[in-house]
Amino acid sequence: MCQDMLSFYVYFEASLAPLFILIGLYGANNRDKASDYILIYTLFSSLFMLLAIGTYEVLIGNTDYQSISLVVLNTDLQCILFISLSIGIMVKTPLVPVHTWLPVVHSESPLAGSMLLAGVILKLAIYAIIRLIIPSLSDATVLYTPVVYLICVITIIYTSLITLRQSDLKVIVAYSSISHMAVCILGILSNSIYGIHGSLIMSLAHGFVSPALFIIVGGILYDRYHNRLIYYYQGLITYMPILSIYLLILSFSNIGTPLTVNFLGELFSLTGAIQRSSILGAISALSVLLSAAYMLKVTNRLTGGIKSPFVSLTSDCTFRENILMLSLIIPTIWYGLFPNGIINMIWQSTRLLYIFI
Repeated sequence: MCQDMLSFYVYFEASLAPLFILIGLYGANNRDKASDYILIYTLFSSLFMLLAIGTYEVLIGNTDYQSISLVVLNTDLQCILFISLSIGIMVKTPLVPVHTWLPVVHSESPLAGSMLLAGVILKLAIYAIIRLIIPSLSDATVLYTPVVYLICVITIIYTSLITLRQSDLKVIVAYSSISHMAVCILGILSNSIYGIHGSLIMSLAHGFVSPALFIIVGGILYDRYHNRLIYYYQGLITYMPILSIYLLILSFSNIGTPLTVNFLGELFSLTGAIQRSSILGAISALSVLLSAAYMLKVTNRLTGGIKSPFVSLTSDCTFRENILMLSLIIPTIWYGLFPNGIINMIWQSTRLLYIFI
């Protein structure tokens, strides 16, 4: 709810402090490496964002959103500010080539840290675009959208292909998050009502599905077997049927199948992207096929076949675990069946963003 850029910057960077503390106290063996990754990438990107905010302070005299939106800057200066702010946003999203910190942090983070990172912190990048870039740098946004689209498409294809080669379940979910956040950026910069709607819906959907997947792979399974390798598990449906059903629902949601809120988000985002750039938008649509490939690989390996000889029979989901899973799965299905609840909440913001672009 802050009303100026400097306050936003402070809270934007401070959001990583709880994650930093969680990793430092409760992380895995390489938690020092993960903490260093967060520190280095954050400090690097923060300097550029702070430089852009300082430029506003020098030129206008304050960093209030309303004052900045009323000032029309020349195109060259807008481009410089756009690049400076975009570097910080690229790191937080993250996009290629500054994405390498996210899988490392997820793999070394405790479950609470992974849920916080996937459910909240990654969404701040989308909010930063809405708050900092689109209202005040509209000319630069139009000029640099093709470049951003190219980076997003490379991110989608590259991270999806990498995901197919991963064996660590948490890293698989982490890379899928990168791909889906790139789709969100395609939608928010599409200059289309459909695309902006889709980006906001996709961000909300990702906030439900990704933490739920982390609960399964980094919480329920890891608490019982202390192993995250995909090849360690097999035949879960024979002795953990409830967990297998949860995994199946979340996998199809992550793919973006109909009757889930992810379907609406991806459909609208990719529709807007194709309207803005038919070639890059069509290439980005491959994300649906690639996400289906790696999510079905995970689901088939974990639930199909006979029971793995490496695991012992354990109880299915406990009452606490069922409550956690259902609290994330039910909204995913509910808003997929009845999306008007979301659309009615965001249509006014979408219309204003469309006017700015």
